[in-house]
Amino acid sequence: MYVKANGPVFELDGRPFPVNGCNCYYAAHRGDPMTQAAFDLAESCGFNVLRTWAFLDVPEPRDFAWFQAGPGLYNDGPNGLELLDRTIALAEQRGIRLILPLVNYWDDFGGMNQYAKWLSLTRREDFYTDSRARDVYREWVRHLLLRVNTRTGRQYRDEPAIMAWELANESRCEIKGGCEVLHRWAEEMSGVVKALDGNHLVGLGDEGFFRRAWAGRHRTYNGQHGVDCEALMGIGTLDFGSTHLYPDYEPEFSPEDFGSRWIREHIEAGGRANKPMLIEEYGLKSDQAARRDGVFERWWNAISQAGGAGGLLWMVASTDEVGVRYPDYDQYTIYDAAEIPSVVNRARVRGDAGKTASL
Repeated sequence: MYVKANGPVFELDGRPFPVNGCNCYYAAHRGDPMTQAAFDLAESCGFNVLRTWAFLDVPEPRDFAWFQAGPGLYNDGPNGLELLDRTIALAEQRGIRLILPLVNYWDDFGGMNQYAKWLSLTRREDFYTDSRARDVYREWVRHLLLRVNTRTGRQYRDEPAIMAWELANESRCEIKGGCEVLHRWAEEMSGVVKALDGNHLVGLGDEGFFRRAWAGRHRTYNGQHGVDCEALMGIGTLDFGSTHLYPDYEPEFSPEDFGSRWIREHIEAGGRANKPMLIEEYGLKSDQAARRDGVFERWWNAISQAGGAGGLLWMVASTDEVGVRYPDYDQYTIYDAAEIPSVVNRARVRGDAGKTASL
C-alpha cells in the first residue's frame, strides 16, 4: 500500500517502483479546475509521482487560500487544508503518489522567514536553532500528520496516496557551522515525523550539495550552502536522498555533461548509504526548448545507467481557474506532454498497485 525504500530503490507492494514524475508547487492550494488540469497533464505524461507544497504560511488570516497564519493558527476550512484534502484524494483517484514538503527555505508561500517574523527572530537560520521555532514547526507537523482528511476519512499519516514527507524544500544553512546545524535539525525533525507516522518515507528535500575537502571555492561541493548531502544520508530516520539539477550550477559545462555527472555522483552517494537517491527536481530553461528534450533523454540515460531511483521534472503547469495559462515564472515550465517525448516514452500504464514508471 505504501511506497518503501529497499536499499537504493523504491518499492511498492514488494515490486520495484521507479519514479518518473513531476513537480507542480501549486497543486495543493489552487481551485479545483486548475488542480484538475495539472493532474490531467501529469496523467497524460504517464507520471506516477507529483511533488507539491504542503505549506502555505501567511502573515495573518485572509480571504483567499492559507494554511498557517502563526503559531497554532491553522486553517482547516475550505480555503485552507480542505484544499490539500482534495489534492490527496485526487491523487489517489489518479493513481499518482505525492511527495509533500512541510516548509520552504525560500520566502515563496511563507517559508522559514515567515516563522522568523512570527517569532521576531533575527535571521532565517534561527528557524533551525530557536526552541520556539522548532516547537512551532513540530506542532505544524503534528497538526498535518494527524489531520483527518474530509474527503477520505483517513488521517494523513494513513493516506496511501502520500509517498513521502519532506522536512523542507531546498533547506540551506549558510552560516558558520551551517552543515552541522542543518544536520542536527534534520536528525531531530525526521525523528519527530517518524514518531508520528510509521507508514511514509521521510526525506529532507535538499538540493544535494556536497561538502568535500578538495572543493576549494566551488560552491556546489565545498559546503558553503550548509548542506552535506552525504552526511545527511547517514541519518537513520531519513529514508532517501534528494538532489536538484539545474545547469546554471556549473554554466561553464554543457547541460548534458554537467547533468550526467551530477546524476552519477549523487546516485553513487546514495549507493554508499544504501538508500535511494531521487533526482527530485530537474529542468532546463525554455530559451533552450529546442534542445531540451534531447538533454532530458541524456539525463534519463544517466539515471538508468547508474541504477537510480528516478526523477521529477520541474515543472508542469496548466490553465488557471479562468482558463488562462499559468505563467511560466521561472522559464522551466512544461504545458503539454508533446514537449517532452523522451520523458513520456519512459512511462508505462497504470497497474493494479498504482501507476508505475519504467526507467
